[in-house]
Amino acid sequence: MNNTVAFIGLGAAACITAPAFAQDTHTSLTKVTDEPGAAAAVETVKKVHEKLVDLGKRQLELPGATPQEQAQIAAQMVEIQKVSGELVKSLARLKKENLLTPDLQKALMNLQSVQTELAQASKDKAAQAEPFPKDAEGNTHETLLEKTVEEAKKLDKALANVKDAETSAAAEEQVKHYRAALLDIAKKQAALPPLTRNQQAKLMGTQQQLVEMMQPIIKHMAAVMLSPNATQNLKDSMKSLSELPREVQKIREEAAK
Repeated sequence: MNNTVAFIGLGAAACITAPAFAQDTHTSLTKVTDEPGAAAAVETVKKVHEKLVDLGKRQLELPGATPQEQAQIAAQMVEIQKVSGELVKSLARLKKENLLTPDLQKALMNLQSVQTELAQASKDKAAQAEPFPKDAEGNTHETLLEKTVEEAKKLDKALANVKDAETSAAAEEQVKHYRAALLDIAKKQAALPPLTRNQQAKLMGTQQQLVEMMQPIIKHMAAVMLSPNATQNLKDSMKSLSELPREVQKIREEAAK
């Protein structure tokens, strides 16, 4: 069931309007207090499924997103992650209270087919993708996204290893490096021509990998903030990451002017 919830975040992030449908699912589940309520929730989840597939396929036919639209989508991803967290709690409650009926469970599991259907449609688009433009250093949207994934891996590893002052110092340096690297990547991405829709489709797999990687990073950050073994310097440096999305968005907006 966690896969279903995770994909609600991934699928909704693909469409600016989709968070509303994820919220519909969440609201419907919170109202389930008996079997008739569960039956009503089944119908809502089915409608969400249909809408997400429709929106996803229609989005693939649109022109590539502008920097402003990319910034808006990034902001929506933050919101949808919050909804996903609430969905996890709702599912746990329904299971505990024996209200996760077979029909409701099946409807929720069927949401995973959104991923399959849109992934295939995206692959078809990716096969038609134009070559990625390069900057003077040879960077492309693809290589910069891959570099972002690598930076996230390094941060994840450093935070997972925090045990004492020495590992805290190493993690602190990695947090600073991660922040600087992502701002540099954002500047280089903003300087490149906007992606076409087909190029965006070609990057979907790497984008999904990056979104999935953020979950363990968030868990490690929470653990470090609560750990008595982590230094205050490390905790302070991690707080600076909360401003990173806003700074990246500002870079994109400035480049679009």
